[in-house]
Amino acid sequence: MKKLFTLIACVMLSAGAANAQLGDILGKVASAASSATSGNSTLNALTGIISSKLIPKSSQIIGTWTYQEPAVMFTSENALKNAASSIATRSIESKLQSYLSKVGITKGNMSVTFNEDKTFVINRKSKKLASGTYAIDDNGDITLTFKGRKTPSKLTPQLDNGSLIVVMDATKLKTFMQNIGSNVSQLSTIVSLMKSMDGMKLGIRLSK
Repeated sequence: MKKLFTLIACVMLSAGAANAQLGDILGKVASAASSATSGNSTLNALTGIISSKLIPKSSQIIGTWTYQEPAVMFTSENALKNAASSIATRSIESKLQSYLSKVGITKGNMSVTFNEDKTFVINRKSKKLASGTYAIDDNGDITLTFKGRKTPSKLTPQLDNGSLIVVMDATKLKTFMQNIGSNVSQLSTIVSLMKSMDGMKLGIRLSK
């Protein structure tokens, strides 16, 4: 527990411009962690950890998936750190949802279609935002190569209770949003927060 609070203190001192917002998030982490040590089971119920068991087979992603909500996941295997980070997830999810809404991406109005011929199409309502080809590597990661764009986007997929979750690193989030034609000027704060949280990946949750 001392290591957790030491980590919190270090991050709050080094977060720079994002320090005030991150301080609020980490305050919730500290409070929840303290409650956990006194018998509160809140931390134990939290999720959001990337698992090799949830990587979908190529045949399982075929079809049209519709946007539901932002997704935040972590790669760390340390149980306490993962649980505490998942509390911070809620604040960052809210910021990501606000950004997505401002660029016109809301529940039910954006879809991603993966075809059997390894092509994909991303639509917002009836308007095509992007298209191209996709490939799945040995680790299960999906690489989207966008038509007319130089930089591909690599996504980590998870299939959880019928939902397809695709997430990516902070440095790749802006590229993905640019590839679908979105303004990324308001992503700076979110990306700064992500870089301050070890092992964090952001993305979207989709369902058929």
